[in-house]
Amino acid sequence: MGDRLLITSAKRQTTRQQFRCILTTDAYQIIFVDTPGLHQPKNKLGEFMLRESLNSVANSDIVLYILDAANPRDELPVDLTKGKPVILVLNKADLLLPNRVEELKEGFQAQGRFSRVIAISAFNRTNLDAVIQAIVEYLPEGDLLYPPDQLMDCDYRLLAAELIREQALLHLEEEVPHGIAVEIVAFSESDDEAVIQANIIVERESHKGIVIGRKGTKLKTIGTGARLEIQNLMDKKVHLKLWVKVRKNWRKDPAQLKGLGYR
Repeated sequence: MGDRLLITSAKRQTTRQQFRCILTTDAYQIIFVDTPGLHQPKNKLGEFMLRESLNSVANSDIVLYILDAANPRDELPVDLTKGKPVILVLNKADLLLPNRVEELKEGFQAQGRFSRVIAISAFNRTNLDAVIQAIVEYLPEGDLLYPPDQLMDCDYRLLAAELIREQALLHLEEEVPHGIAVEIVAFSESDDEAVIQANIIVERESHKGIVIGRKGTKLKTIGTGARLEIQNLMDKKVHLKLWVKVRKNWRKDPAQLKGLGYR
């Protein structure tokens, strides 16, 4: 995990490419908005992603700034958060010696930019409760924005597309996934099953062959992994059919970005 912004919000927001996970207890409700993170945009898609991050900061109450403890590149602009509480989360702390973790925490805390500095291991689920408790300390008072039993603010079509893309990221070479998008072309469900058809979009003909793999093995691996993840999410049988389509320079084309849901 590189540097990311994970926003905790007391406001409803609706944008296509962001997930909102909702944690509700008897004492509080936290809305987590997973943003694309901070980066220097190189195309129209990058510009869209950066705008999403900046808009999320502007419309939220607390910022979690997540850094890889093994490579803690701090690229958060000082004026971006505009006085909002910023909790710095150092992930992958399990990869470092304890004294190095303490050095990092003390160094960042001494900057005076962060309300709290917490070291965690998402892989081992270490110290996650401390992050929640830190968030609760800064939550504004107010009524619930979502029903207590609602866990997410997005639909299954979007979730299915992201789970398919996640499997592509896991199984493809490093240079390919940045030019990959997923388009859901058909989605239907009953009480017992769901039928999903999707296109994996790539920018180059050479990438199409990589995604498909020899005799279709790579695409089958991606599809099997995605289907199992979607089944687990929807708690029903899922039939998933994938195709690979080439759309040259889709990340630079505003019309294609809009068609893929990046508005």
